[in-house]
This record gives sequence, C-alpha cells and structure tokens, in this order.
Amino acid sequence: MNLSPQEYKFTDDDAQRIVSLGYTLIKQGTLSFTYFMVQEFPDFDLLALLEELERSFTPATHLVIHREISFQETVPYLRINYRNNFVAINDALIFDREFFKVGLQIRVNHNYCVLPISERGKGLVKNVFQTSLQQYINMGLGMILVHAGLEQGGYVWAKHGFVAIERHEVEYILDDARMKLSASEFIPVKHIFDKYYADFPQGKEFPMILWALYAPMKVILSGSDWHGALDLQNPKQFRNFISYVFRQ
Repeated sequence: MNLSPQEYKFTDDDAQRIVSLGYTLIKQGTLSFTYFMVQEFPDFDLLALLEELERSFTPATHLVIHREISFQETVPYLRINYRNNFVAINDALIFDREFFKVGLQIRVNHNYCVLPISERGKGLVKNVFQTSLQQYINMGLGMILVHAGLEQGGYVWAKHGFVAIERHEVEYILDDARMKLSASEFIPVKHIFDKYYADFPQGKEFPMILWALYAPMKVILSGSDWHGALDLQNPKQFRNFISYVFRQ
C-alpha cells in the first residue's frame, strides 16, 4: 500500500462543521481556530478524521458522547478528546489524541483508543487508523508515541510495529517471560533481547514486533506496560505500520 501526501487547506467552513458535529472548541490564545490550523498543522484535514470517527465509532455506543477540541498557540498543541459517558470500562468508547511540536517536527501522542467490548473485532478501529495515517502523511508527521498499558495494548502496539523506548520496561517484560514461559520457549525471547542490546547498548528502539510475531509471547505482551514510538520517517517502521493498518 502506497500512500502519498495530499494538500489541504483548513477553512472556516471546516471549523463550523466540526462544531456542528458536537465539538466544543477550547482555545488558549488569540488566534482563530482556522488560522491556527493553517499555520501550525498545515494540510491536516481534521474534519475528515472526525467524520470517520462519527461513522465508525458513534454507532458503537448508546451513551452520551462528549466531544472537545483543545488548542493553544504559544506551544502549538491540538487535542481531540472524544469519549462516552461510561461507568463500566467494558462500555468505554474513547478516542484521545494530542498533536504537538518538538522543534519543527509534528508528533502525536495516542493517549487512548478504546471501544466497548461488544464492538471489538469488527474493523472499526482499522477505519479510523487508515484515515488517521493519511492525515499524518499529509502534514509530514514525524513520530507517533504510545503508552501501551490498557487491556492487550502491549501486544496490539507491538504488532503495529512500535518500538520500546525504555530499556527497563523491556527488561521487566523479559523477566515476566522468564517466569511464565518454558525454558525452550524463553530461549528465542532472550536471544532477541540480547542481540538488540549488544548491537545498541543505549538503544531506544527495541523491536517489540519481533516478540509479537512469536506466538508464546502473545499472552506476555497482552499484559505488559511499556512506552513506545513509531518513527514515520524510518522506512522499516513505516512499512510495518502500513502493513498492519491496511491488513486484510
């Protein structure tokens, strides 16, 4: 799957349509939302992403949904906060993304993407991820950051191709595997760990996907907690992500 960047200019009409979808705009600063988007996040068709959320996620709950867009201009920052009024976690519907800049590079923090348990496995997340990825490419986004800690999140983000950026968290997962896997099952897990950190002693890109592709590690990673990143400017990481998002 080849995706190419598409030019887009955010307009006042886009801002009005976002409000009509039910979003409250929360501003810190003096810029209008339209000017802010054009200046700080050019070529980002935010409306297209939010409309995909409405198509794919909104029918997944009968509960009231709260929608907010927060933005600030001093340190350019944009947050999508879409969540239902859940009480039980199995009923939760959440899409929470924070866009920000490090120098001139745009990054996004994937805070939460949660569906009610009854709606999982239906391809709803894939639709939103595909639309998100196109927008990331449009605006030249550099890096996606995650905290893989929710139910099965550690396994899911590893399959997406995200790398672990904190060695001590990888070591904790390794210790968990040592206790729970058989001696023969543990050998390749340890080999992957040893090989990476022998080659990169200060490494911040441990390839979790190699563990995720090894069947005995699924249960270990499903209960894991780690911080990860995916560099969209890294061809290998980008290909892994593309392959997972557009899998059949």
